[in-house]
Amino acid sequence: MTKEICYHFIKGTNQKIFKGGFSRKSMEIITLKGNGQLRTGKTELDVPCLDKTLTFILPLIGPNYHENVMGEIDSQKLYRPTTAQTLSLVDLAMQNPKEKHCAEILNRFKNNYLWTATENLTFLEGVLVYDNTDGKMPQTSEELLKLYDAKDKRVRFVKPGFKTGVMPISEFLEHPYTIAQVGEDMFKTAERVAKVCHKKEAYVFGLYKANSDVKRLTAVNSGWRGSRLYLDGYFPGSCFPGGYGCGYASGVCK
Repeated sequence: MTKEICYHFIKGTNQKIFKGGFSRKSMEIITLKGNGQLRTGKTELDVPCLDKTLTFILPLIGPNYHENVMGEIDSQKLYRPTTAQTLSLVDLAMQNPKEKHCAEILNRFKNNYLWTATENLTFLEGVLVYDNTDGKMPQTSEELLKLYDAKDKRVRFVKPGFKTGVMPISEFLEHPYTIAQVGEDMFKTAERVAKVCHKKEAYVFGLYKANSDVKRLTAVNSGWRGSRLYLDGYFPGSCFPGGYGCGYASGVCK
């Protein structure tokens, strides 16, 4: 018995449809000295995310430190992916595990980790979570609180004392830090991803209180903590020698 192939090529194009989205090749042309020309292809992966379709550029950038991966995304004039967008990417990949690009995403999600642009600033009163898609996140709690008070949707506030560690998926989805990271509208996507990783449990890790402003970065993974969905908002905000240079990310078209 042959396995069902979950994608096909659109006749007359280089677009490949598969469950939940499609990928396509685009051509980048670089003119060289001496009348030369370099043509390189890049893969664009369309991913449903809430009521939008996002276009991720593949291959994933990495492995490297968060700063370097996001810097490369900036250099390509792309947006950095939020935690919600990254989980949408993983969700699509999980629906198409045999497709080579999706398989690579799942491999990095399990055996490395996927950086996100949803960053954290922990201070005395709790955690401020910010979608730093353009790399211009304000660096102090005072600045972020002004945006929060102005109802800026890029910033969310989580009170200190939230639970960390292993928890049932139902509790993970209702967790205030999870909601701040991905949003309540992403409930179904986050649930699907979590249940593919582990039938019953997920994991939250974050710094929920500090005496002064402390920046922390976010990554998601499925290979740590017993193959559960692992939402980690504890990564230091600088290149930590020898420790956190194994992450990947994909830029999002503007």
